[in-house]
Amino acid sequence: MSFTTPYFTLPKFTYYKPDNVSEALSLLKQHNGKARVLAGGVMLVNMMKERMALPEAVIDIKGIGELKGIDITDKGVEIGSAVTASELQKSEIIKKRCQPLAKAASYMGDKILQNSVTIGGNISIGMPSTDGLPALMSMDASLEVRSADNVRTIPSSDLVVNIGRTVLRADEMITKIVVPHTEGVTGTYAKFLNASEVAISTAALSLSLTQKKLRIAVGAISAKPYYFDQSLLGWKWDGHLEENIKTSVEIIGSSVKPMSDAVAGSEYRREVSKILVARALKDLFGGA
Repeated sequence: MSFTTPYFTLPKFTYYKPDNVSEALSLLKQHNGKARVLAGGVMLVNMMKERMALPEAVIDIKGIGELKGIDITDKGVEIGSAVTASELQKSEIIKKRCQPLAKAASYMGDKILQNSVTIGGNISIGMPSTDGLPALMSMDASLEVRSADNVRTIPSSDLVVNIGRTVLRADEMITKIVVPHTEGVTGTYAKFLNASEVAISTAALSLSLTQKKLRIAVGAISAKPYYFDQSLLGWKWDGHLEENIKTSVEIIGSSVKPMSDAVAGSEYRREVSKILVARALKDLFGGA
């Protein structure tokens, strides 16, 4: 392969490194759909090399302090969109209150890439294999989305429209993630990879025995993750665990419509998802 191929070169663009969120949003508005936000840059740089993305401007938000916080507020746990996967794993707040996210962050690339990958960037690309979105959905997280002229809040479950497409407008970016308070919450995240380390299925689970809440998000099998709560699963809190797991897994298996592609077939993804969820439920309730 020649070193002049797209795999080794980037197209021409103007690079900006704003000092604050307002400046970043102003630049997005100024370039009117022709700019891209650089958070971790892992996916964007590859897309630009392959000419799948051709922005006239790249806006680097990594150094903006407003986007780096992890705090407990009246609303819940608030996470800045530029917090990295490594920072998520190290945070005592995330490890205690957002366990599915803490574990999902450990799958966001290798240990070196996890110093660059951000939670906002991970979920914004809208790809099925991203780890952050199922974890956030399992915790009923919401997203603060801002433009220069507006601020809106959307459920994390509404972010992705189709593969590579989200509800984010060209002049918007995710600035904050809010995970609501749930008393006595615990959770986990499981992922099954093929031999090439491509995701076949993922499962994020969040459980509160105190509030009798169980939420499951199954990812990597379709354009966007599937969401199930205890009512959709037919979960009986006074029932036998094995029966509850069996019923839940069958409901999930009959409800999802996995994609078939070069990575895996639809039925294989369905069966793997059922096994992942069953194992995760056993682990979760065993440690609850």
